[in-house]
Amino acid sequence: MPLGIPRSMKEEHEELHEELRKATNMPGKVGQAAKNVTKVLHPHFEKENELAFPEIGIAREIAEGKTSPDFAAARKLCIEFKQEYVKMLQEHQEIVKALDELETVAKAGRRRNVVEFSRKLKLHAMTEEALTYPAVLMIGILLGDS
Repeated sequence: MPLGIPRSMKEEHEELHEELRKATNMPGKVGQAAKNVTKVLHPHFEKENELAFPEIGIAREIAEGKTSPDFAAARKLCIEFKQEYVKMLQEHQEIVKALDELETVAKAGRRRNVVEFSRKLKLHAMTEEALTYPAVLMIGILLGDS
């Protein structure tokens, strides 16, 4: 696969955005809390789409010992990602804090679907921290980013 965001990752982000959009249209505290999540989440998702996820598209080639003309561009992205890595982890903390608030008001408002969404998005962030982000850092190392 060439340098680019894998389809599964794109679709997952689109699904999360859609669920969040629906929550922002809810009245009262749930809608407001969802809007607060959007404020911190949207710029973060954009940064991931720009700096982190495209490199995952070439992971298979690297793992199989292949080469690609995309490696040079991927290396540059890995360097940029490495510079933003700590900040992106901090952004996850802000996102989780906003999701905790959303979950609290959703529970109080008996919005089970929003509670489940909050939990799903927190798990998504944990997966990125445990797997996706380290994979991007490893891709950078394998491509000689230092």
